[in-house]
Amino acid sequence: MKWLLLALLPFPASAQPVVTAENPHAYGWWLGDELVQRISIGLPPGVTIDPASLPKPRAVDYWLDLRSVEAKETDTELRLTLHWQNFYSALEPSQRDVPPQSIRLTDRTAIQLPGFAFVTSPIRPIMAPSTRDQLQPDPRFRLIDTTPARIGLGLSLAALTLSVLALAWHQALGPFRARAARPFTRAARAMARNPDRRLLHRALDAAFGRVLIRADLPLFLASNPQFHPLANRLKAFFAASDTTFFGKGKAPDPAEVVSLARALSRIERGRS
Repeated sequence: MKWLLLALLPFPASAQPVVTAENPHAYGWWLGDELVQRISIGLPPGVTIDPASLPKPRAVDYWLDLRSVEAKETDTELRLTLHWQNFYSALEPSQRDVPPQSIRLTDRTAIQLPGFAFVTSPIRPIMAPSTRDQLQPDPRFRLIDTTPARIGLGLSLAALTLSVLALAWHQALGPFRARAARPFTRAARAMARNPDRRLLHRALDAAFGRVLIRADLPLFLASNPQFHPLANRLKAFFAASDTTFFGKGKAPDPAEVVSLARALSRIERGRS
């Protein structure tokens, strides 16, 4: 009967773990400051913290962030370090309250981590007037003479231009490219002022590389087949020129000689 009565009596409540908090000092905080809170919790034997119940780093309020939570556990004690950051932009000294946090032990005991309050102050009084003496003096400066740099740039550009021209001349590029000889073109231009058949003979000699006589005309046409369409006119020119040279006939028609020189010039320019 006694044991039944004892069973009906309420069991004594388990002792609540002792929580000791070391809060940041209550004043002298500014926008952006980090506040560190250290909490010690006595643990019953065989009991540990439930890791899932630890506060998560987060934005607790629009002006307060929980940046990190560090936990160190021994057989008899749990030490928590909470890093808070203040983002309250105060216009005047203002008290802000950091809310308490809840955690849980493995024996399902709920523990309330204490909050704390602190006073945050404005960085600068918003209505404080600005005065001239608050401005930094203008830094001293000196003018930089750009003449040496301009001279150096001009010399560099001149050297570059000369180098490009020398390379073009060495490689026969652009305006330094060797143009094909045009003896018939020069002769045609000269004969426009002086229709002398000897000018055409000199052009034929230059094109052949040596003195061109009537007997060598087939060899000239073989080495310069572009002039073959004018073969008959060239033969007639040489025939008339030879008879004149040996005094056996009249000189070739000057108009025909100029026309032949122009025809040779057109073929020459078309090929070169």
